[in-house]
Amino acid sequence: MEPTQLPEAERAFKYFDLYGSMRAHKIMLEDMARMEAYHSAIFKNKSEMIADKVVLDVGTGTGVLAVWAAKAGAKQVYAVDASNAAKLARRLVQSSNVSDVVTILNSKVEEVEIPEPVDVIVSEWMGCFLLKESMFDSVAYARDKWLKPGGLMLPSRATILLGLYAPGNDSDRTNVVKLKLEKEIAEWKETVSNLQSLDVDYSGFTSEVLQDLSDYFLTNSMRVNYLSPDDLASAPQKVLEFDCATVDPTILVQFSQDFEYTISKHAEIKGFLGWFTTDFPNGVVLDTGPGKTYSHWGQQLYPLKESLKVAPGDRVVGTISVSRDPHEPRFNVVELKYQVNTGLEQTALFNVGHVQHLDEGSKNVFG
Repeated sequence: MEPTQLPEAERAFKYFDLYGSMRAHKIMLEDMARMEAYHSAIFKNKSEMIADKVVLDVGTGTGVLAVWAAKAGAKQVYAVDASNAAKLARRLVQSSNVSDVVTILNSKVEEVEIPEPVDVIVSEWMGCFLLKESMFDSVAYARDKWLKPGGLMLPSRATILLGLYAPGNDSDRTNVVKLKLEKEIAEWKETVSNLQSLDVDYSGFTSEVLQDLSDYFLTNSMRVNYLSPDDLASAPQKVLEFDCATVDPTILVQFSQDFEYTISKHAEIKGFLGWFTTDFPNGVVLDTGPGKTYSHWGQQLYPLKESLKVAPGDRVVGTISVSRDPHEPRFNVVELKYQVNTGLEQTALFNVGHVQHLDEGSKNVFG
């Protein structure tokens, strides 16, 4: 029996349902780079940015940003969340003694009624590689409907960056998925042999199994943490940058960007590495790029099936295209076309969705 395709509204409900428990929020609350950036964004220059202002928190989750806005002196905070996390937010608001300032609204922002224009919109809307989960659509909707002219967006700017992943042999994170793939292949071959002893032959399915396993392990992105900037073969490049106060969200549905890297060292490129930064109006920056600091977003590693050996002065040129998954618009598809110097152009296609391979130290909100 074929599974029934969920209507859009029901698929959205399943998405919101993922954020209804403390387990998912625990993973995000443990991300101190995230928490410290938003705390500084709200409390630094709070007298100019937040005090006596009306604030809208889109996707409030457990309510921490709404509570901080109230403690920073906001006149009124409307905190909206479509998931059951709204119940958690009410508890935090009450225990934080800001119930007189913060109003929790358990609804999609597209369906809620806010009784007045707002001075500030704060939201932690970013997903892996910035745009996974497509939550900025809701933020833009709120912005266009309720934000006063000249009002503040927190964050105010967002940038996607892409680098060439060229680690030393002893620190190659792509080995994680390659070793898993080899293990699965070995297990299948053993299974075929075992079943042959029971007088049934599955050897004719081996090519199909190998293709399925290769697709699963090598076309789904990998989330990594604790990489070094030295693992890059060249300076990273911007893929996309936009102003959260003015960007048309429809341009985020599908876009492409050419790139050209000039190699700075002898290296073997094992994949492409993507991450994002967000900037706040008071100069605070949240950077999820490679470094010693943990991020629950991590960096997205797109491993190449065949590595590229390069030398100083070589050029890696190509195009990255990012689009929404046609079957699940909260997920993304990333296509990379690339070549070294004037060599043969190659193409790699990756899913940034429910299946995501995790490196040691990474945790999955969806898993």
